Amino acid sequence: MTTTAWLAPVRHLSPDSFERYLERQAARGRHLHDVDLWSPVRLRFDEGEQAQVRYVVDRRANPAPSDYFTFREDDGWEHVGAVGALHVWRMEYVGNRPAGFINDEVYQSAHRWSLRLGVLAAVALLGAVLLGIVAGVDPTTSASPRDFWAPAIAFAVVGVIAAIVSAQLSRGKRPAAADRFPELVHH
Repeated sequence: MTTTAWLAPVRHLSPDSFERYLERQAARGRHLHDVDLWSPVRLRFDEGEQAQVRYVVDRRANPAPSDYFTFREDDGWEHVGAVGALHVWRMEYVGNRPAGFINDEVYQSAHRWSLRLGVLAAVALLGAVLLGIVAGVDPTTSASPRDFWAPAIAFAVVGVIAAIVSAQLSRGKRPAAADRFPELVHH
């Protein structure tokens, strides 16, 4: 049986958050069917046995070099699919969660977008407040106070949406060095 999850990648924008979401689904017996052009809007899951599955979102040039796939597959990873340059991989495991890939570009990109959207949110919300003040205080202008409320509300909506998306992106965290390079950690 196949089930559908709508807008899951939108609700889990950071790579870490999305990977953990997919792993929780696998623990419930819902395994990602594939990744395709529609995956940012609709994810399909096959119902099956509960399992510990490590998912990794990796950014690679498009088209990815052929050895990129064979290298990962030789290490036991299964390529689930790709949307543009973002590839999704999985590996079922027992015991400790396997380390992800070394590629930090996905995390750096999410961080940059989070910062940009945070700045946009601050500017838009400040604009909304200033327009609200102008609309309520300055009776000497030839414009009606109502003329300022529509743009103030628009700025506020943009600011709130940018703040929410920025917060989602910032929730993901870059894996610690111990998770990325377990062979270097001495126990």
